[in-house]
Amino acid sequence: MSGQIDSRKVRVYAPEMIPLSLSDYRGEPACVIFFSGCNYDCGYCHNWALQEKKEEHLVEVERLEEEIRKNTLITACKVSGGEPLLQPEALMEIGKFTKSIGLKFGIDTNGTLPKVLAGIMDFLDLVSLDIKTALDEVEYRKVSGVEKVCVEEVKECLRLVLSSKAYADLRMVVIPGWNDSERIVSSVTSSLRDAGYLQKASKGEASLTLMEFVPENARLEILRAAANTPVETLKSIASAMHLPRVHITHRALGIFIPAK
Repeated sequence: MSGQIDSRKVRVYAPEMIPLSLSDYRGEPACVIFFSGCNYDCGYCHNWALQEKKEEHLVEVERLEEEIRKNTLITACKVSGGEPLLQPEALMEIGKFTKSIGLKFGIDTNGTLPKVLAGIMDFLDLVSLDIKTALDEVEYRKVSGVEKVCVEEVKECLRLVLSSKAYADLRMVVIPGWNDSERIVSSVTSSLRDAGYLQKASKGEASLTLMEFVPENARLEILRAAANTPVETLKSIASAMHLPRVHITHRALGIFIPAK
């Protein structure tokens, strides 16, 4: 047993667990565990209540694993947040356990911790990676709400995911007036191409989803008063990118549809 983690001794800031989701893990019925704590402060975030770790969020990993074990409706487990990679020991333990009972395992991440991601990559079947805007520090500060935006780390995570065996589920929330300009769209497209998106997408192992901004769920008051993203804007951006496997999500259309 030397070197193994005893899950009974591992605790994690994880205030919520959804037993069944049909939209968080593409193509798989999944349970979703939400970790609290995040190193970003995105004004548009709909999970902003999970930004801070609180004592009342602490649970034993063993308890989460028991809930996963007895759930007969799922074929996958996904960890979201917050930022899951900020709690690597618990994330690794849940990943090992999930795979040991034959389930697929995935995470949501903002891509700022490439070393942690690399350490758990062997257990991952899916990585949902946020591309928030053009991959430069000025634009990332606007959207992330923090000074230390770790853009080079995001680029490293993007390359890591696109060169891995895991499905690369890239996502970008399109916020009118913030990250929908022609310049930003062109920059994001170039970054994806440079990181190897075309090669992985051509094998059916990567996709980019352009997501509707939902103002009523935003943390910042200025964004709560803004308009949501028009369907035509999402379609126009998808067309301008000239990339394969680009999808859009919008309440007016459904959860997940091809852009073309």
